Amino acid sequence: MTERLIIDERTFAWGYILDLQGELTKLSEEKLLGWRPWAQGLDGKPYLVLNLTGIRLINSAGIALLIRLSQHALKAGFSIYAFGVNAHYQKMFRLIGLTEFILLYPDEYSLVLRLEEH
Repeated sequence: MTERLIIDERTFAWGYILDLQGELTKLSEEKLLGWRPWAQGLDGKPYLVLNLTGIRLINSAGIALLIRLSQHALKAGFSIYAFGVNAHYQKMFRLIGLTEFILLYPDEYSLVLRLEEH
C-alpha cells in the first residue's frame, strides 16, 4: 500500500517547514498529529510552515486535521503559515475561516521574506 502522507521536515532560524506530499485525510491524522508533541510547541521557535505544494487531496477530515493543528498552535504559542495551496483549497480555507489561523502565501520565497521582516 502506498503511503498517503509523506512528511519531510526542514528547519530554519525561526521554526520548522513541513514538506507534505499526498493526501490530508483521516488516514493522515495519526502521522501528522504524531509527528511531534504539538501541544508542547516548537522548541521555542515561533513558526510552523506547511508546504502544501505536494498535497493532491484535502477532504473534510483533512480540514479538521488542520483545525486541530491550529488549536495546538494557539495553545502552545506558535503561528502556522502555508504555501503551495491551490486556488480551490484557498477558497475553501477562506470560506471556513481557516485563514484566520493559517496564513497563506503563494510560495516559499514570499513567505520567507515576510518572516525575515519580523
